[in-house]
Amino acid sequence: MIVDPRAQAWIDMRRLRNQMVHEYVEDPAVLASALTAGHGFVPVLEGVAQRLMQAVK
Repeated sequence: MIVDPRAQAWIDMRRLRNQMVHEYVEDPAVLASALTAGHGFVPVLEGVAQRLMQAVK
């Protein structure tokens, strides 16, 4: 199955969010990796927020 890259990004962000919220991460390396991955999604989320703000004006 081929997934639109934008949809795949949302799937990846949701999976990471669920991991960070619902699992107690004891391994510092796993936690660091998750935080680094989450930080990488910041520009995507900022872009979405900006587009939403423009849409409601």
